[in-house]
Parts: sequence; structure tokens; C-alpha cells
Amino acid sequence: MAEKENKNKINKDVKKIVIARLEVFPADKKISIGSKGEFTKKEMIDHVEKEDDIGEKIAEVQLNYLQALKEGIFYEQDFINNTTKT
Repeated sequence: MAEKENKNKINKDVKKIVIARLEVFPADKKISIGSKGEFTKKEMIDHVEKEDDIGEKIAEVQLNYLQALKEGIFYEQDFINNTTKT
């Protein structure tokens, strides 16, 4: 049973990073997460803190974004777009 509980936990450092990123999100905006619905900044932070399925998905999306940023995927795409315009 303890094995299943660990599966649903978000690493505490990841959790801190995700919450810090969400804190700067505009309070008056919402994000849609698939068929789960729309969530405010506060609701997203609550889900991450609870480490429920939605919180895990939010953490996964944030980590994927940061990984892509680290790998320069966004910069490569900007470079390609800028070079094809000339």
C-alpha cells in the first residue's frame, strides 16, 4: 500500500518550483486542463499542494515546459521562424 502512496507524490523540490511558477500567474486568468475543467491560480496551487491527479498533471506540464526551455526548443523554433521570414 505504501508503494501506491509514493506513486502519487510530487517531489518536494518540484512542488516548490511548480508553486513558485504558479504564484506569478495572473489571478484573474484561468487555465483549462483537458476535460478536467478550468482552474484559477489558487485552485491550481491547491491541487499541487494536495498532490492529487490534477496537481500531478500541473506539475508534469510545468516540468515539461522547463525541460523544453532548458533544451532550447523554443529558441530553435524562434530561430527557424525568423530565418524563414527573410
